[in-house]
Amino acid sequence: MPFANPHERAIHFAKHGHEFGASTEIDYERMADTFMSRPMTMTMRECIRPNRTHRLRVDLAKDHFGVAVAAANTVVTYYVVPFHRKHRRGGIAPFFAYECSRNDL
Repeated sequence: MPFANPHERAIHFAKHGHEFGASTEIDYERMADTFMSRPMTMTMRECIRPNRTHRLRVDLAKDHFGVAVAAANTVVTYYVVPFHRKHRRGGIAPFFAYECSRNDL
């Protein structure tokens, strides 16, 4: 499950690649693909937003967060949830619940 196009991959690599120690855009894309497509673990949660456009996945133990286009199965973003975003929602699980319920995208 790649990013939609090289431009989107480059944007998200520049923003988040360092969070995973990715040395290239391709490495970052591979990490995102693995995260979004591997079998769920005990610390992972997944949902589909109410508008059915995005599939979200979080690893509660690592704070890794990814979004994919549900129908096209392309990655939208992948990052480590920053402390201020978790804190604003009351932790990683409430952050994920908020993101899953969003209709404004």
